[in-house]
Amino acid sequence: MLEIGTQSHPNPHPDAIFLLLYKGNVLISQNEQTPGKETFQHSLYDFQPEPGTNAVFCGQWQEQDLFVCILNKVPKGFAEIELRELLFNQDEANYLLISRARQLATWDKDHQFCSRCSTPLKNKHDKEHTKICPKCHHRSYPRISPCIIVSIRKGDSILLARGTLSPPGRFSNIAGFVEAGETLEQAVAREVEEEVGIKVKNVRYHSSQPWSFPHQLMTGFLAEYDSGEITPAPGEIEEADWYPINDLPQIPSAATISGQIILDHLDLIKSEREIAE
Repeated sequence: MLEIGTQSHPNPHPDAIFLLLYKGNVLISQNEQTPGKETFQHSLYDFQPEPGTNAVFCGQWQEQDLFVCILNKVPKGFAEIELRELLFNQDEANYLLISRARQLATWDKDHQFCSRCSTPLKNKHDKEHTKICPKCHHRSYPRISPCIIVSIRKGDSILLARGTLSPPGRFSNIAGFVEAGETLEQAVAREVEEEVGIKVKNVRYHSSQPWSFPHQLMTGFLAEYDSGEITPAPGEIEEADWYPINDLPQIPSAATISGQIILDHLDLIKSEREIAE
C-alpha cells in the first residue's frame, strides 16, 4: 500500500517511481497495454523530463519514493490511457495510488497563485502538501470535495438511474456534492429528492473512496425507499427505474464505490430472502 505520512518530502531522484500524466490521461508503457496489467509506474531511466517539469511527491510505494508529473507531450515509447479506463482495471491498492497521484497533480497545477493576494506560489512545505504564500502567508492545501452516493432499495428491487452524460444502457446510483453546512445524511435525502423525486429512510453509511475527477471524496450509503414516484430531474437524469436484483442493466465496475454498494445491497437482499425461506 502507499505510505502517507509527515516525513520530509524528497526531491526527485533516479531511484524513485514516477506516474506521468498528459492532458488528464495516464501514460503507460507502449509495450504493456493488456487490461489490468498496464505498466504505469516509471523511472527516470524511462523518460527525460522537460525543463520546468514539476514533480509532486505522493508518498512511498513499496519502500520507494513516488512522484507524479504532468507532461506537455507524450515521450517516445509511451501511450495514453484514459484515467477511468485505467482505474477500473486495477486492484484496490493501485486504485488508491493512481487516485492520490492524480489529485495531487491537479492541486499542484491549479494552485500556481495565492487565492487571497495573487502572489505566485513557488515553494511547497517540506513535510505537508501545502503551498504557503510568501507575501500574506495564506496556505493552499489540496482541494477535497465531499460527495454522497447512495444505493436505494424498494423490496427486492434497487433504484438505478442514467445521467444525461452516460451512454444508453449504462446505469448507476444517485450521487451529488455536499452543500455547505449540510450533513452527509441530509445530502443523501436532498440529492435523491432533487434527482428522482422520492424520499428515502434508514440511511446508513457504507464506505468511502477517493474519486479523482478531479478531487472528490465519495461517501457511500445504503437507503430504503420511503415515499413518492420516480420523477427524473430534467437536464440531470435521463431515465430511472426500479430493477429486480435478478434483472439488472449494466452497472458500474466493482472497482468503484458505486459498484460496491450495489453488489453489497444485492447480497443483503439475497440473504434476507434465504432467511425468510
